[in-house]
Amino acid sequence: MPFIGKEPLNAFNFPTKDSFNGDGSTTADWGPTIKKTFYGQGTYNSKVVIETIDGCKDSFTVVAAASVFKSKAVIWASKDSACISDAKIDFGVDQAPAGATGLLWNFGDPNNNAGSTSKDPTHKYSAVGPVNVKLIVTTNNNCIDSLTQVLTTIYPQPKADFTISPDSICMGDVVNFTDQSDGKSSPINKWVWDLGQSDASGVQNPNKRFRDSGIFTIQLYGFNGQNCVSDTLSKTVTSFPYPHLNLGPDFKVLEGGTSLIRPAFVFGNKLSYKWKPALYLNSDTAAVPRTTPLGDVTYTLELTGLGGCMVTDDIFIKLLLSPEVPNAFSPNGDGINDNWVIKYLESYPGATIDVYNRYGQPVFKSTGYDKPWNGQYNGSPLPIGTYYYIINPKNGRKIITGSVTILK
Repeated sequence: MPFIGKEPLNAFNFPTKDSFNGDGSTTADWGPTIKKTFYGQGTYNSKVVIETIDGCKDSFTVVAAASVFKSKAVIWASKDSACISDAKIDFGVDQAPAGATGLLWNFGDPNNNAGSTSKDPTHKYSAVGPVNVKLIVTTNNNCIDSLTQVLTTIYPQPKADFTISPDSICMGDVVNFTDQSDGKSSPINKWVWDLGQSDASGVQNPNKRFRDSGIFTIQLYGFNGQNCVSDTLSKTVTSFPYPHLNLGPDFKVLEGGTSLIRPAFVFGNKLSYKWKPALYLNSDTAAVPRTTPLGDVTYTLELTGLGGCMVTDDIFIKLLLSPEVPNAFSPNGDGINDNWVIKYLESYPGATIDVYNRYGQPVFKSTGYDKPWNGQYNGSPLPIGTYYYIINPKNGRKIITGSVTILK
């Protein structure tokens, strides 16, 4: 690409009508100037002929010196493809021409048109390719040449994505993670999971059992077939603690009586209560319900806290029926009504039973009534007659008194 003088594109202006350009060509132009480009190196004698309308002619010769510059420089790049997430590429020039005084780079980045005048520049691309990298070289003679090289591909950054099922759990439950990442230029083939609590995984769809409560951050990034790394996506899993419950020991309620069911220990936040069955209760959702049982009953409390996490405990309530004391029995050995059987007294293990004859002398004494009285005293049968008893249930019931007759 030769230059004449300082005109761009090797051009020279001539004030002429006709001219012989000194390179074998002829130019005819009535304009005030003529632009001529020379394509060879050397000295050109251009003859300018001026002719008037009367046919008068004159001429003069212009000597033009043209030099030719063709750069032999070669652009090199540290890599011919890159990932947009790390598209930092080093460039340089091999075989820089002698006399080169200026280099101007255009990296072909549509998002960043900043160039460079360095011999070995670095550019970080922010848009996908391919792109055309152009280098303009200027010599000390003000000659210009340009080189263009295609940078094969700037790959787009993969996009990380995943789902969590479920994203809130009760402590100890398992959570499943499903990869839904988009590799863009090729499928994701490497996964890097941070599952919280220093747990990591490299499988595509991992799972984890969370044995502690809290909010845990889950992160994923991956690599596709071009080894381009994705962004990092973060999501959270909430693991709720179970409430704590202890209903305490079983207890007894007297027939016709009522009692509060007061749990021995309860701990948790935003608790809700559900008692099952609701039989005999004044409320099946109260923290401390009241029961008026008509029979033995086992209650189950479902205690639910944050996140719907539930624990249960049972409690048995024994209904203490009033003792039924017979007024006679016949200990004659016929196998019929031989013992003084007091119904329901076995439910009063601490009860005391005292029996006296008509003279006030004790003939029978017992704490608890596991073995009914057979009408004997010191191993000998007592005579027919009326005897008097005092029964103390020892559980809040009134003392029971009366008489029993021994028959034969």
